[in-house]
Amino acid sequence: MMIKVRNIRPVKYGVQIALILSLLSACASAPSSIAINHNDCGTSLSQAQQVKLDLVEQLLSEGSYFSAQAHLERDDSNSPRALWLTAEAQRKTGMLSEAYDNYRDLSLTCMTAAGHAGMAKILATRGDLAIAHQHMLKARRLAPTSADIRNDYGFILLAMRDFKAAQREFMTALQLRSGHPVALRNMIISLILDGDTRTALRLAQNNDINSAEFNQLLEKANHFTEPTVAKRAIVN
Repeated sequence: MMIKVRNIRPVKYGVQIALILSLLSACASAPSSIAINHNDCGTSLSQAQQVKLDLVEQLLSEGSYFSAQAHLERDDSNSPRALWLTAEAQRKTGMLSEAYDNYRDLSLTCMTAAGHAGMAKILATRGDLAIAHQHMLKARRLAPTSADIRNDYGFILLAMRDFKAAQREFMTALQLRSGHPVALRNMIISLILDGDTRTALRLAQNNDINSAEFNQLLEKANHFTEPTVAKRAIVN
């Protein structure tokens, strides 16, 4: 596969944090991918409740966030899994304050790591990177073998422009789950921003990322230097 590499503009370190977050928010792990405790901390669920939560999780993985939220409006299971799915749906539909409160409650259950990871994502979206980093680091320590949490922690480090540390997290995620699609693309972006476009290109070629998608990743890296794009993305 031949990929044409365009010249990438130099990355300026004075870029607005909001732009970084708006461009890379899609690179955080998918909502239903964090390993969850299906035992629900000992909560006894009926078969109908389990089927319902499985359906909600499927809807979230497909991007049907409003539909997932609708199915959860009358949930009576009182389980950590239902609380987590509710928080995920709320975060994806823009109900950040409500989602944060639910993630905070979730952090007090057996799904502590997922709760801290969720709070970190919302704090990062708001630009509170220092506090987001603390929560994601705690999630990482609680669940060190979760590929998704390692990827999400790397995402926070990437937003903080600690490219080398971010790359270590993405590589860990890729080794914990071979071919992790989000961590792979985050790794490529981090390499580009770190000035190693050649390695980024080789990584893309070795993982069947075509020229069109690689150029899109180049554009994401380039947009770090365009504050006007940040304002437009935030509005969207």
